[in-house]
Amino acid sequence: MNREGLLELMNQKDDIEKELNELANELKLQNNVGMAGELVDREGYPRNDIDLVRVRQIRQRVICLQNDHKTLMKQIEAGLIEVHENNVNNLSNTTESITSTPSNTNLPNKEPFLRVDIVSGQSPAEIAGLHVGDLICRIGTIRKDNFRTIQDVASLVNNSENRSITLLVQRANTKEQQTLTLTPKKWSGNGLLGCKLTPLS
Repeated sequence: MNREGLLELMNQKDDIEKELNELANELKLQNNVGMAGELVDREGYPRNDIDLVRVRQIRQRVICLQNDHKTLMKQIEAGLIEVHENNVNNLSNTTESITSTPSNTNLPNKEPFLRVDIVSGQSPAEIAGLHVGDLICRIGTIRKDNFRTIQDVASLVNNSENRSITLLVQRANTKEQQTLTLTPKKWSGNGLLGCKLTPLS
């Protein structure tokens, strides 16, 4: 899978999540019946305080969307791994053509340049899987070799509201690197991420 195909899957995921949110709000307007509320009254008669036909339609649609979302997430996870491996292989091939050293551990694309100092609860950063102490090796298109100031990251985040950003993260005190998907968006706290990123000196 190439990067364009992965972005298309992420856009589909965003569309599904948006529709699920709209349907959940519509169920709230139906006396907050939700996905599990009774459709009959205590005497066993159909409830007359909600639109039964519409509630059934919404519930069926939600179930279909949830199944589609689960399938998409598996495809995205596999795609992230494949794209990351392709990038690593391309970098490895490029490195081998210009140096006799086979190791690519010091390539700029894999070197950390930001540290995660704060992650707020229930924030987009926490939902994405970021932890305090994580080191950021890549955020979107920003890497160590093209990073200038933290404003670069702020601009990327602001321009990516409600759209997925791919992160390459190195866990604290380890060499393990992991690919995460972060979606900047408004939440109950400040900013679009809910975390503090500090440039490494």
